[in-house]
Amino acid sequence: MTQINFKPIFPSPLGYVNFGNANKELNKQLIKDMEQERKEHNDGGTRTFRKNDASWQSLGLMEDRWESFATLKEHIRDACIPILKHSGISDTVAPFVNIANLWGNIILSAGGFSKPHIHGSGNTLWSGVYYPKGVEKVDDLDNFDEEKTILNGWVRKDGILILIDPSYNIKSLIATEYDSREFYGSDVSIIPRESLLILFPTWMMHMVTPLTTNEKRYSISFAIDKPK
Repeated sequence: MTQINFKPIFPSPLGYVNFGNANKELNKQLIKDMEQERKEHNDGGTRTFRKNDASWQSLGLMEDRWESFATLKEHIRDACIPILKHSGISDTVAPFVNIANLWGNIILSAGGFSKPHIHGSGNTLWSGVYYPKGVEKVDDLDNFDEEKTILNGWVRKDGILILIDPSYNIKSLIATEYDSREFYGSDVSIIPRESLLILFPTWMMHMVTPLTTNEKRYSISFAIDKPK
């Protein structure tokens, strides 16, 4: 009997965790501490979110200065281990990774954005972002719908995290009509949502679309490094 099959190959791994309502109080404290950090160190860091005047980025190692960030670090550690193992990283490595160098990002006003970039150094396996506040208010954070949060293609909304296909340039050489570009170089849009953790390999290029309003956008970035 003839069998016609379809199997995607060369996939890119992505992990996500919705901490839901359990993190509401932690989220409030993270935002409070980020604002205090900005008050104390307004110059902050000089990386991706500081390429425009409408954004601010903290210095690294926020987990060493703020208890809320130290607590978030432990949440990330517990969540990332099964995701790393599922992606194929060895049992001799995944449970012993170092969650390091947490830093905060705030888009302060309209025009703020983050240019395309990658995170990490030679020791970094994965990196990621956590949202203590979403771009839209959600009353019940336990009610999570992947299809409304992680979307194929470029979503035309403010402050969206865009993940860029590493093979985009090669895949875009195919010129034809598409019903879906999921396998042909499509971006992936992630809607920032309170209590959402996103994890991806360090080689994954990503960016944040500009804000068109003065509503602040908060995020926390970090590295997942190989064991020392």
